[in-house]
Amino acid sequence: GEALLKMECCGVCHTDLHVKNGDFGDKTGVILGHEGIGVVAEVGPGVTSLKPGDRASVAWFYEGCGHCEYCNSGNETLCRSVKNAGYSVDGGMEEECIVVADYAVKVPDGLDSAAPSSITCAGVTTYKAVKLSKIRPGQWIAI
Repeated sequence: GEALLKMECCGVCHTDLHVKNGDFGDKTGVILGHEGIGVVAEVGPGVTSLKPGDRASVAWFYEGCGHCEYCNSGNETLCRSVKNAGYSVDGGMEEECIVVADYAVKVPDGLDSAAPSSITCAGVTTYKAVKLSKIRPGQWIAI
């Protein structure tokens, strides 16, 4: 299910500049932005992960097909039918933005909305590298 966010902020990633400049093909008309935070205004039928009033993220990964080998193995970003915010679907540089609720992350109360916005992009990329490294507590890693 989907959720409608009233956007509070959205960062600018270098990927946004590539999309704007047509480096990945013509994406005229697509609203950029995948480093956004907004307040949930409405949720669609069956949504249980978010509720109105929650703050949540707009990330690069919008949605995968949900049934391919990548989606079923936790590697949704490699899905051949992937949709990305600010590229194949409208992103967060607008007043309102639709997200797939299961892929939107709730933002903790008391945290300024601008603080976690870049985590939805660079932070997730870094986390994936750490996760794949299988690093253990007490070990060193360089990123």
